[in-house]
Amino acid sequence: MKKTNLNLIPDTINLSPDYYCTWQTQLYATSNGRPPKQRWIIGEKAMFSEEKPFGWAYFHEKARGDLLFIMDDSWDVPLDGNTDYYGSLILNEEKYPTYTEGKTNAEALKMLTEKMKSLGWKGLGGWVCAQESEFCKVSPEEYWKERMREADESGFAYWKVDWGKKDGDAEFRKMLTDLAREYAPDLIIEQSFTKDVIPYADVFRTYDVPAIMSIPMTMEKLANYTDVPAPVGKNKGLIDCEDEAYIAAAGGFAMGIMRHPYVGDLPNGSADPSFPAIHRNLKTKMYEVIRAARFHRIAPAFAAVGENTRVSPEKLSDTWQFVNIEDEIEGWWLVSMSSIKNFIDENKLLTKTAPAVIARNTSLPEIKPSKDGHVPYCMASKNPNGVFGIVTLGRTIGRDYFIPKCEVSADIGDSKIIGVFGEYESLILKTAHEKIGRVLMQDLADETAYDITELVKTEGGRMIIPGSVISEIGRSAQPEDDTSEPGVIIKID
Repeated sequence: MKKTNLNLIPDTINLSPDYYCTWQTQLYATSNGRPPKQRWIIGEKAMFSEEKPFGWAYFHEKARGDLLFIMDDSWDVPLDGNTDYYGSLILNEEKYPTYTEGKTNAEALKMLTEKMKSLGWKGLGGWVCAQESEFCKVSPEEYWKERMREADESGFAYWKVDWGKKDGDAEFRKMLTDLAREYAPDLIIEQSFTKDVIPYADVFRTYDVPAIMSIPMTMEKLANYTDVPAPVGKNKGLIDCEDEAYIAAAGGFAMGIMRHPYVGDLPNGSADPSFPAIHRNLKTKMYEVIRAARFHRIAPAFAAVGENTRVSPEKLSDTWQFVNIEDEIEGWWLVSMSSIKNFIDENKLLTKTAPAVIARNTSLPEIKPSKDGHVPYCMASKNPNGVFGIVTLGRTIGRDYFIPKCEVSADIGDSKIIGVFGEYESLILKTAHEKIGRVLMQDLADETAYDITELVKTEGGRMIIPGSVISEIGRSAQPEDDTSEPGVIIKID
């Protein structure tokens, strides 16, 4: 293995609408103050004061240029929480006095957008309640036209359209996308709730999952999109799989990052239920965000077309044995989120089941069980530009999280660039190339590639890469206190 002077990652803009969203940081800053306090805390102090638990605008330094910054719930609602303002999209003057004083809303949003770009973010966006404000005195169409004109004038980049009085109204959501094409062509509209709107959306979010079951629940959701038709017109039809960064990278999806760097307990000393320090401890896996975002420079998220998605008949069941349930999962999952509550038995054992493997624009990878009989979840895709991606994803059994190291085989066809994420005993790449010359591998968070040709075995149209090489190089750029799983880019000459 020899270090080269080559960098396989282009110095270009990540064209995928990836973002960091503040909602879970709002929970952290309020010591799990629940939605009322989370909504109260968002504002310029939270974003720009550098004293912990604030300073959110300074997060994700190495990934910032590839991410949008999304202000979540209540950036447009006053401090008293007056719900009449939901859907107003007017930067609240109490929360953002520096940016609103003496300015129109478009001017205020533009000033804040320029501030975020000056800090290195790709752009600024915000959470949008799926309804018109109670102050609406015009037709819904005219109401949203005006807000889109303001977004266009200010350069406001993204609307995360969430719950509200019209959250399940596909026609309302289609109207938003259609109006944006005309009045704010650069504005990205994210939809959710009803998958019928996917062909008419820029982005469709798979929606919330708790950290301890994020992998199987995300895989379960993604497997439900095999009947989605191709995007209509100029709509992008992308899927956003939230904080599962490596699924987004390998699967060709957009990502909405929630994790943040404030590791450990909440400010009041209690456990952080949104990112438990037990299990995956996602707040210590920040380099996964860097790697996924950089891979999207090479292989951007691409449209959901159900007929090009393959789902394995084999399913895997993950379990989590709760001990201190309030410390290990956010409270609303136990009250209003039936997708979790209904899967916890009388012994506090949570069980979720999902397809073992999903593939987009390619065949399903084949996986041999590990020595102890386990297999990982796996996602693979072939990007329309020819780049191949694959990831092995961890299992949750009892109170343990681990990635089974297995022999994984994938047919990459004529791909010469491959993104590989996760852990392997060995990775076998079946290739259409008759002759393999040099093979380069680089940590996606690094700047320099290694020549691994001598470590790769080639036979009968197959390349066999030791999993130990992927693990060593794929973690080489991260500091010791970061526990991110490996992520590399491979180039075949």
